[in-house]
Amino acid sequence: MIQYEIWWLYLIAAPTIYWLIPAAYRAWFLSAISLVLLAYFAKLDLVLMCGLALVVFYGRGLDEKRWPEWAVRAGKSTALAWLVFIYFIVSKYIPTIAKMVAGQASFIDFAVPLGVSYFSFKLLHYAIENRRGNLPAHGLDDFISWLFLAPIFTAGPIERFDHFLHNREVVTFKFKFIREGVERIAVGLVKKYMLGMLVLEAMQQMGSPSIFAMARHLDDFSVLQIWGLLFLSFLYLYLDFSAYSDIAIGSSRLFGLRIMENFNLPFLATSLPDFWQRWHMTLAQWVRTYIYMSIIGLTRNPYWAVIISFTMMGLWHAASPHWAAWGMWHGVGLAIFVMWHRYATRHKVRFFKTRIGGISARILTLSYVSLGGAFTGLYQHGSIWDSFRIMLHAFGIRV
Repeated sequence: MIQYEIWWLYLIAAPTIYWLIPAAYRAWFLSAISLVLLAYFAKLDLVLMCGLALVVFYGRGLDEKRWPEWAVRAGKSTALAWLVFIYFIVSKYIPTIAKMVAGQASFIDFAVPLGVSYFSFKLLHYAIENRRGNLPAHGLDDFISWLFLAPIFTAGPIERFDHFLHNREVVTFKFKFIREGVERIAVGLVKKYMLGMLVLEAMQQMGSPSIFAMARHLDDFSVLQIWGLLFLSFLYLYLDFSAYSDIAIGSSRLFGLRIMENFNLPFLATSLPDFWQRWHMTLAQWVRTYIYMSIIGLTRNPYWAVIISFTMMGLWHAASPHWAAWGMWHGVGLAIFVMWHRYATRHKVRFFKTRIGGISARILTLSYVSLGGAFTGLYQHGSIWDSFRIMLHAFGIRV
């Protein structure tokens, strides 16, 4: 939304009014102004989301004297979480499947609702944790202001509800809110519009503006060029995605909110598990808490659990073989690391604990992550076979 003038008008006017009104009404105002801004971009989507949100909020504590027994039981069961999950599947994947069945030239032209992935995962978190009794006391104003918070609605981070309540400062205005918010927004803008543009220019100098453009003339690129473009493509992705997170976190800070961090210098990761503790951290934590732990509880097999979890993470991004393959790529890589770590511990292999080994570990991790970009880089621009061709050509295997 940062490319629209209304977004910047929102950032100037909304925090000003927010701090001028009495503290008791600030959560309501934040809820209202977020809904107004989101309605500007997607009115119909927002109506359905609001309806679902109210069902989840009120369904958790229905009065036994006023509601049928089956409705009260449903509110106390896992039914609300399943309702959110079904909404996510229908909204995110049915339009894609319909287009695939009918063809690109079809009259069917459904659009995926704005922010459906982040909205659904936050609401699932709320439904699950509320049923477990893990959420602090709160009202509808707290719930709506968190769930529909405009700065993080479309691109995250996936803010936990308990974190949101415990880390907001809404009583007294402090100038540091503005200073910290503006500084963080500035960092995001520099990443996106300065550093990101420099990386794109560097890719152009290396012979291709993108991975999918390279795939069209793959035989014209050397092994070094392919690796260089893969690394630069990943660097651009980091700058672009983390820039949105910076802007979202900084914009929220203007309201005295401290949102969860999403990135922590992923290029310094010494292993794939370390990478996923630094990259899109809120999504990784969500998947670990609600998918990985559930699967490992059923299978008692950490290898299958991590592969399935990351495959599902890939499909969370899009119903596409490219994203599914990307998820499996990371899941298999993590499973292999677990096996290696157990072997290294048992046989006291210490190479990667040395200085040279640490540098090697960073290079291997970055290479593995960047190579996986051959899948996502061709999403909607090439076949899955083209992705494998890039990966093979990166090792000098011409096919």
